[in-house]
Amino acid sequence: MRKLLVGTASLGLGALLMFPAAAAFAVPSGTGDETGASSAQLSETSLRVATIQANLSGETPEQLPADLLRGSDRQAGQVADKISRANADVVVLTEMDATQEAVDAFNDQYLQNPDDGRADVEYEYSYLAVGSKGLQSGADLNADGVIGSAEDAWGQGAFAEQGSIVVLSKYPIAQDQVTGVSQLRWQEVAHDMMHHTDFSGVLAASIPVMSTGLWDIPIQYRGEPVHVLATQTQPDAQDQEFADARLADELKVINGYLAGEDYIRTDEGRQAEGVGEDRYVIAGALGLQEGAADRVEPFLAGLDRENALHDSGSYLVPSQAWQVLGQGRIQEHQPSISQPISGTVPNLVEESTPLLWTDIQF
Repeated sequence: MRKLLVGTASLGLGALLMFPAAAAFAVPSGTGDETGASSAQLSETSLRVATIQANLSGETPEQLPADLLRGSDRQAGQVADKISRANADVVVLTEMDATQEAVDAFNDQYLQNPDDGRADVEYEYSYLAVGSKGLQSGADLNADGVIGSAEDAWGQGAFAEQGSIVVLSKYPIAQDQVTGVSQLRWQEVAHDMMHHTDFSGVLAASIPVMSTGLWDIPIQYRGEPVHVLATQTQPDAQDQEFADARLADELKVINGYLAGEDYIRTDEGRQAEGVGEDRYVIAGALGLQEGAADRVEPFLAGLDRENALHDSGSYLVPSQAWQVLGQGRIQEHQPSISQPISGTVPNLVEESTPLLWTDIQF
């Protein structure tokens, strides 16, 4: 039975490492897999974590499930192809509507459909991360004289689950231990960067620092807790000064959460305890905006993971407690255009974001 856990609001390209170990472990291979990992021998005790910017979203909560149930959504098919080929133990999908109906439709029509030609992959456990994005701010953010439109919601989302985070796992998720940080106000961040923006007054006091949220999703792996820290930070924005300042403080919050800083309050109102000596993997979108590397690089250096795998704004950052056995990226197959039909122009498929994967072991 598929189990669903619902959260509420209450890497350099080509930097690939492949080290042989004892037993055979399946790795992705084939056209578009720029890993060089077609026959690597990896330990069967390793954990494979992946992330991809899915870009699966609708204008209403019902739209994406309806589109997915048709089984012919090209974007969903591309995402599923990469997930199938990676066959990771845990996948963090960013920019996906976090609804049960969407996850079920994606699983049934794309990941476990025996008729679609791709290898099935089963994720019995899911976590739907619903944070601040899409929640109404209570203010007229777009200055149109009306309060309550999508443009007046945090992140300009039409509904709370829109374009958030979905985590798929082959390992059980400790539901009662999932911790979210999506409601922490920006002005509550120690030495915040809000003073570099034009926000002040009541609005400044209300803005959540995380543009979507940060979720600590614990799984049990080989008898020990592993923290999958799923996040999606500030995307590109017209106001670059605002975007830069917010991204800097979002990264500060992730660091603060790991360390259990006093000012980090969870969505349940508790002080964050940190992860202590437990192993963790940060997965998701850390650098979607232009020039984000200037902010992300010092963040990675502080974690001693300057060479963390990243591409198109997505990152996989395992803690130093892990041994990295291998990592890589998977891009979609390009359609053959060697025999176009006479009188037509081939419809080229726009290249989408890659899936990143890493194999880690302790």
